Amino acid sequence: MKTTLILVSVLMVFLLASCETNEITFGSTDIDLAKSAEVRLVYDIPVVATTTLNITQLKYNDQLVSEVSTALGGILPNSVAKYHVVPQGTVKVDAFKNVTNPDLSISKVLQYSNTFTVGSGKFTAFIHRLTETPFVIQDADVFPATDAWADTVAHIQFVNLLYKADGVTPYGTIFLKGRRGAGTTASPYKYIDIASCGFKEASKLIPYKLVKSGTVWSGTETGMVFVAFDGAGNRLKHFPTSTGALTDWTATAFSLGKGRNYIFHMNGKEGAKYADQAIRLSTIALN
Repeated sequence: MKTTLILVSVLMVFLLASCETNEITFGSTDIDLAKSAEVRLVYDIPVVATTTLNITQLKYNDQLVSEVSTALGGILPNSVAKYHVVPQGTVKVDAFKNVTNPDLSISKVLQYSNTFTVGSGKFTAFIHRLTETPFVIQDADVFPATDAWADTVAHIQFVNLLYKADGVTPYGTIFLKGRRGAGTTASPYKYIDIASCGFKEASKLIPYKLVKSGTVWSGTETGMVFVAFDGAGNRLKHFPTSTGALTDWTATAFSLGKGRNYIFHMNGKEGAKYADQAIRLSTIALN
C-alpha cells in the first residue's frame, strides 16, 4: 500500500509539472466589431424538396465556413440559427452541393454564387432564387418589452418569399393569420391578423397573444395553427396529398414561447399537383 501511494504521489507531481510547463491554448482570432457583421443564411429556393439539391458546403469570400448538409427551407449550417462573422460591405457567398460521379466518388458542384451587402449588426440572408441576390433583413438588436408576469405574448416577424406555380412569378401580397377555435358550431374558427407582406418584404415584430392552458403553465403554447390569404382575401390553397383535391392551406403543430421572438418565413411555390408544389412556413427563434 505504501508503495502504491508513493507511485501515485510521483505521478501527480509529474502531471502538475507538465501543466505548469506546457500551457494548453486554443487558437482564436480577435474580431473588430467596427468592421464586422454577423450573418446567417437561409436556403429558401422555390422548388420541390429533394436531397439532390441540399447544400453541403458554404463559403464566404472564398473561405470555408460550413460543411453541414442543409435541405431546402433550412438554415445554414443545418437547422440551428447560427451566425457567421463576415467583413462589413460586399460579401461573396458560394454554396455547393454533392454530386455522385460514375465511379461513385463525390464531387462538390457549385449550386449558388452571388454577393450581398451588410453593415454593422446581425443579418439574415435568404436565398430565394438561384439566379438572384439573397433577400437580406437586419435582425432586431432590441426586442419589444413585455411584462414577464402579466403578458402571454410572443412576437412574430413575417417574411414573404412565396412564388406561383412556375417558380418565377411572385405570389404577391400574403396576409398571415393565426387560426383559433375547434372549427365546430360551438367553437367556430377565428382568424387573428398577424402581418401582411408583399414579395421580398419583411414585417416588424408583431405581438401575438398566446393561450394559457392549465393552472400551472410552462409558458409555451403548442399545437398552434396558421393560415394565409392573398391580397383579394382568398385563402392560399394546396394539394394536401397525391390524391387529395385542392384545398385550403394550413400550417399546423407550431409551438411558441412566452416572451420569445420569431421569424416566420414563407417560401416555395404553388403547384398544379401535389408533386409540383412546395409551400413551406418555417420559423427561426431570435432569442
